[in-house]
Amino acid sequence: MIKITSKRDGFRRCGMAHSAKPTLHRDGCFSKKQLDVLQAEPMLIVEIFEGVDFVEDNLNARDTIKLVKEAGDLASLDVLAEGEERKSVLEAIAARRKELTKE
Repeated sequence: MIKITSKRDGFRRCGMAHSAKPTLHRDGCFSKKQLDVLQAEPMLIVEIFEGVDFVEDNLNARDTIKLVKEAGDLASLDVLAEGEERKSVLEAIAARRKELTKE
């Protein structure tokens, strides 16, 4: 999983605008070359979570809720919600969805 946060909302790199709010991207979303460009860009904060493609079975609820709270858009929340059954995580997703739709 890749998390990208822009220091300026709407900053463009690699053919897309990046949000000032953390946005989650699936592994493989960017080519190796694009990922190198993104990581070298001082206007972006790029975090790579090896072996975690959004929510895996071995990711505990606390870590999943942390990802939910950092989600910058509804699409990221939708991915985190896929197949999720833990009540605490679902409640966090609902709360974050409410926050995002108010903004």
